[in-house]
Amino acid sequence: MALLIRESNQAPFLQLTKMGGNPLAPPNTQWVGCTVCGGWMQFIGQIDLEETAIKEVCERKQLLLIFMCTNNTGMCDEWDADLGGNAGILVDKTNLTSLEAPCDKEEFLLEETLLTLDECNDSADTYCQFFNQSQNQVCGKIGGEPLWIQTDETPICSCGARMTFVVQLEHSAEVQFGDAGAGYGFVCLVCQQRAKFLFQCC
Repeated sequence: MALLIRESNQAPFLQLTKMGGNPLAPPNTQWVGCTVCGGWMQFIGQIDLEETAIKEVCERKQLLLIFMCTNNTGMCDEWDADLGGNAGILVDKTNLTSLEAPCDKEEFLLEETLLTLDECNDSADTYCQFFNQSQNQVCGKIGGEPLWIQTDETPICSCGARMTFVVQLEHSAEVQFGDAGAGYGFVCLVCQQRAKFLFQCC
């Protein structure tokens, strides 16, 4: 397991794992829209899978991009992995470019914060201790087991395979997952083409 640490002023050059800003993707990548309300989703963050040290996941030269609808909070089923109010997509790390936002609302893009990974013991107690003492420097974790707030909701890929957990993101002033919730990102190791995202809250 690795902690996701906010290091906006100290992260190495070309750091790809981040929260907010513009997503990096190949030029033909389309910004994701909400299938419930029809509006554009907000880009939440991206994870460089090569950095994760998760067996089989880190061998893939891909980024996991996470989007969530914030147009009508609570009305677009944005907590569910399959109902169209959020999205996890995989893109190849080739010819990366900064995708332009599809609208010019000042609040549409979150402030960019680069993230570094800090390996630590994979236990719920260890993670919670670091998170509670971090003064908002820890914004989530990579790998290990997801710490579900409710019941296990590990998604199933459209190919039929149970998906593999990659990242847990915690609520913050910038990103709200319901009432003090957490978001969870998954990828499929079988088809290697799909990712999903969901969140749970109290």
